[in-house]
Amino acid sequence: MQPTEIAEIQNHLNVGSIQLNPFITTTNPLFHFYVNHNIHQDMTTYLRNNNSTSDEADEQKLCIINERKQRRIISNRESARRSRMRKQRHLDELWSQVVQLRNENRQLINKLNHICEVYNDVLQENAQLKEETYGLRQMVTDMKLGSPSYSR
Repeated sequence: MQPTEIAEIQNHLNVGSIQLNPFITTTNPLFHFYVNHNIHQDMTTYLRNNNSTSDEADEQKLCIINERKQRRIISNRESARRSRMRKQRHLDELWSQVVQLRNENRQLINKLNHICEVYNDVLQENAQLKEETYGLRQMVTDMKLGSPSYSR
């Protein structure tokens, strides 16, 4: 016990105001028993009262702790719910992006296929034009050889 606690107990017990039996004196061994017994009873009562106050304070602290714990649990649940919602939103956005990218990919493939078809058509036309050109050159050459007006 701290000296301040002892002084507080002594003040509370008010040892100086103990009403002693006139037959009990300080030299009488019963004096010490009587004083010690009264002090012990008063101290027990004091500590019991303090303990009940302390118990009430402890109970109040436990109540506050439980309340905080409940608020924390609720807060954590709400935070987890918000986190799940964010995750779901993100997943939805990713799926939307997947759909959009697949559509874009399909469009690009269709465009590429169309361009390849046009390219093949152009190659065929170019081959035909080269054949025509070759045939026309051949005709011109034959005409030059067969016609006297072209010879010099």
